[in-house]
Order: sequence, then C-alpha cells, then structure tokens
Amino acid sequence: MLESVKINYRPATMRDMDAILRLWGAMMQFHEENDARIQLAPGALNAYRAYASYQVNQDDSFLHVADAEGEVIGFILLSISRNLPMFQPPLYGYLSDLTVATPWRRRGIGRELVRRGCEWLKRRNIMTVQLQYYDFNRTGESFWRAAGFKPYYTRMWLDIP
Repeated sequence: MLESVKINYRPATMRDMDAILRLWGAMMQFHEENDARIQLAPGALNAYRAYASYQVNQDDSFLHVADAEGEVIGFILLSISRNLPMFQPPLYGYLSDLTVATPWRRRGIGRELVRRGCEWLKRRNIMTVQLQYYDFNRTGESFWRAAGFKPYYTRMWLDIP
C-alpha cells in the first residue's frame, strides 16, 4: 500500500537523472497535450538532462527528490536568481520545476518538497520565491494557491499574424 511507504527527501544525485527525466517528460507531455503553443524542441530530454545535471551540487541550486523505497517519485528544482538592478530584492528563488508521479499525488509530497526548498532559501537569506504555471493547469494553480502562493503578474502571448 502506498500509505504505508516511508517517503525520503534528499538532494538529487547523478544516479537520479533517469528518474528525474521520466518525471519531467511526463509533466511536459501533459503540458504539450493541453496547449499547442507548448512544443518541446528535438532533443529536449537531453537538453533537460544537461540542465538538471548542471544543477546537482551547485551552491545556488536546490535539486531534491522524494523517493519511496528507492524509487524517485517526485522532484523540485529551485535556483537563486538575480533580479533586474532596478528592483528589490536583489536575489529571489525561482522554482522552475516541481512534479510528483501521479499515483503519489495528494499525499503532501509536493508541499514537503516546496517547504524544504523554502527552508533552503531562508538559510541563504532569500525570502521570496517566484514561479510560473500555465493557465490550463487548474490543478497546478490550486496546488500553488494551497501552498500559499498568490498571483503576482500575468505573462501574455501573441502570435504575430
């Protein structure tokens, strides 16, 4: 039973990359299926592998996984970003990716990954987190609102005729 399995939270390692890619690929497939504007480039998985691999052990990145009995079932990728020089604060956390495998959702795993990421930022005296999600993703919007996030700005799209 999933309920009796202990979830471990830990920094990602290079050994986790295949599982992270599977989770990221499933998340991006959902995005592509729900908005035709979202199109992965050829070689996207390899590009994400390089991107995520770079983040492992970087001082300004937080790439952590949730695992259940050795199986990676979720991950979060947060990084410290520099704000434009005319805005405060000078640094903020940018949450670029968070996903949990479908059978494991609604068990607090995503929320715990976010909590741990926020604690990591606080230890670095960074007190804000930004993220973006797609309008069609109502489940994602509900999750982020329940996690305490509030709307900040809207990014618009125009296809030039």
